[in-house]
Amino acid sequence: MKTLYLHIGIPKTGTTSIQHFCHENRDILSSNGYFYPDFPFEYIYIGKYRNGSFLETRYVDREGIRHTDIEEEYFKKGLEIIKELFMQHDNLIISNEGVWSACFIRKRGIPRMLRLQEDAKNAGYKVKIIVYLRRQDEYLLSWYNQMVKHSINSKNALTWENYYKDYKKYIQPDYFKCLKRLEEIFGMENIIVRRFDKKFFKDNSLFADFLDIFNLELNDSYNINEENNNFNPKLSENTCEIKRIINGSFKMSLEEFRKFEWILNQISPVSEERYPCSMMSPEEMQEFMELYETSNNKVATRYFNDGQPLFNEKNQEKEKWQKDNIYMADDMIRFSCMSTLYTMRSIENMKDIINHPLHYILHRFKEKLK
Repeated sequence: MKTLYLHIGIPKTGTTSIQHFCHENRDILSSNGYFYPDFPFEYIYIGKYRNGSFLETRYVDREGIRHTDIEEEYFKKGLEIIKELFMQHDNLIISNEGVWSACFIRKRGIPRMLRLQEDAKNAGYKVKIIVYLRRQDEYLLSWYNQMVKHSINSKNALTWENYYKDYKKYIQPDYFKCLKRLEEIFGMENIIVRRFDKKFFKDNSLFADFLDIFNLELNDSYNINEENNNFNPKLSENTCEIKRIINGSFKMSLEEFRKFEWILNQISPVSEERYPCSMMSPEEMQEFMELYETSNNKVATRYFNDGQPLFNEKNQEKEKWQKDNIYMADDMIRFSCMSTLYTMRSIENMKDIINHPLHYILHRFKEKLK
């Protein structure tokens, strides 16, 4: 039977790396019977690598205005394209980590999943859901960092304390409850659950583990760019706080948000090295994980049943982040210098455009061809 494999995250489980890997290895995947398609839909700052965007992603223009009519148009067209692709392929792989959040935080995802399943039944193909699960404390921390770093709505200025107080507004850490809801739509036999933990990955590789879902082996024929394994790195705690303050201080365009994000990403590794810390203390992490111990045990039994806990114990040795830490001044200086350097280079680039317009046009044309 024709099968659509829908990889839905959860967020912060290497999804962007998986998407790039699948896109860069489309030919070999296709030769093995699994096609990772492109779709003709464009979203600002979302690449074609994330090929399942049409399933739930908000369409926002450069002025920050949302267009729900375009979202519905893309969704309907996407379903039609899936059916057309099944005329040539037996198995499709589509990936979009936003589906998980859309289903269990924003709630618009469940109606879309019901429509997808209904369309699949009518068209004669089945849908298999692929989910990677990450320790809830890591997910909690990582999502706060992502929200401050990348989000363009008012949530991006939340303090850690306010976020933690109402964290269920932003993440859904009861994995068993969520997986059961997906079962109700697609059936338990069509829910594929994996642990996002290198100790559980096949051959200690996320890519090898993902390919194992399709009974494929990672070998030298696959293209893996080790330098680009982490496409969505976290900001250090200090640079995250700098970004949070910027978010709440100025009204900016989407492009301006992304420029500040880029600048802070450049200095974050040095900041992390100088002051390795966490928003949560080891005691807070343990207390948080205990809230979901029963849910995790149910997931481990129902989806793995290998005698092991859902997640390994974590040895957290980092101290709890303090806003008045002695390293903040250094990071502010780094941020100021990098911002100035970015401006200087932008000016030089504009001079080059003015002096050599044909060179610039040719460069932009080559970029479009990539």
